[in-house]
Amino acid sequence: MFEFFIKDKELLNDFLRDLQTYVSKSYKFSMTYLSNPTLSEYRENERLILIAVNKSVYQNLYSFLKLNDSHMQYAAFSCLENAVYAMRLYYVLSLYPNYRHSFITDPGFSLETAEYEISEKEEYDPNKEQFSLKEFYNGVRKVNNFEIKNASISSQLKDGNVFLGLSCGKELSDELQNEVRKNMIGAYLSLNKHTALFFNGGLDKELEEFEADLYAKFLEYLKRA
Repeated sequence: MFEFFIKDKELLNDFLRDLQTYVSKSYKFSMTYLSNPTLSEYRENERLILIAVNKSVYQNLYSFLKLNDSHMQYAAFSCLENAVYAMRLYYVLSLYPNYRHSFITDPGFSLETAEYEISEKEEYDPNKEQFSLKEFYNGVRKVNNFEIKNASISSQLKDGNVFLGLSCGKELSDELQNEVRKNMIGAYLSLNKHTALFFNGGLDKELEEFEADLYAKFLEYLKRA
């Protein structure tokens, strides 16, 4: 498993192990919800679309974690970008029936347009949780596209030398570890927001308790940062 060797590494590594567990628990819960017509009242064709999008979320998250283990950072960050895009799509399709219909029937469907139209209708609430899937997605995309050059290029640098292999070598620079750390935290916040879309309310007490423990570790890290 990927391990950090930077500040607060013990807490970060413990958090990463729990994040991997959280991905598995969240996936099982979300698929149980989607596959049960008494819990999720969708038409069958809509249910199949949502299941496919949801599977994309978790397949890409699993790949993000596994590729991090192999120090394949370009590939890992690309998988995270895809996972968050699928979360954005799932949010729109699951909560807004008219966009589900448009997504299925209109070849020109645009997620960005749908998100913009939704945001125009929503009133600003200063007390509402402000983490944005779209902003996080754009940040990861900028790294992947070399718009943020330092973070992108550091993935191939070690001790001032360029690493020419497919991966980033056996050790990662502190700068790249920090980039992995930011993306790991972003992946957690994204998944937490995605999981909240599925009805729980005591349906899975074990998942609720695990989420509470993981959130406590997240807050502890923020205090130290």
